[in-house]
Amino acid sequence: MRNLLALLLAAASAAALLVSLTSNPATREAGAGEDPALGTGFTALTSQGEQVSVPGSKPSVLFFFSIECGACGPGTRVLAEVQRSSPAAVNYVAVDIAPYETADQIREFLAGNGASSLAFASDTDTRLITAYGINQVSTAVVLDAAGTEVFRAVEPDAAELRTALAATGAG
Repeated sequence: MRNLLALLLAAASAAALLVSLTSNPATREAGAGEDPALGTGFTALTSQGEQVSVPGSKPSVLFFFSIECGACGPGTRVLAEVQRSSPAAVNYVAVDIAPYETADQIREFLAGNGASSLAFASDTDTRLITAYGINQVSTAVVLDAAGTEVFRAVEPDAAELRTALAATGAG
């Protein structure tokens, strides 16, 4: 009974999060990203425990996901594929948007999708999805080295990400 209650609460939380993410139909144009000084800066961790600052001294690709999202697994695989072509030139960060998903669960999800090379962060207070205007999971945002948004897409393919990164000088 206790497990059933916990499962129901988790499902209700996930549903509420999904509704809050999809209820804002506004879309944002590339280049309309927040000023990095307005609270979009954060630190992610690699699986080796190294810190990755965003924005940092190089461009970044942020991929907003949840381990419960069916399309997010393939998205993390695409991001890891692009990372293999230019690992040192760009920060590649998977941002988990579900506050109840643990770091261990995130690591397991990334490893299961061949993406354990990605740094990750957990947006436990919705600060990042709010600051970046994320209204759908499986969204990728490319930032130049200064933290200005230059590209945004839902479920982009590797070619789209490489083209966006080339525009930042990191391609």
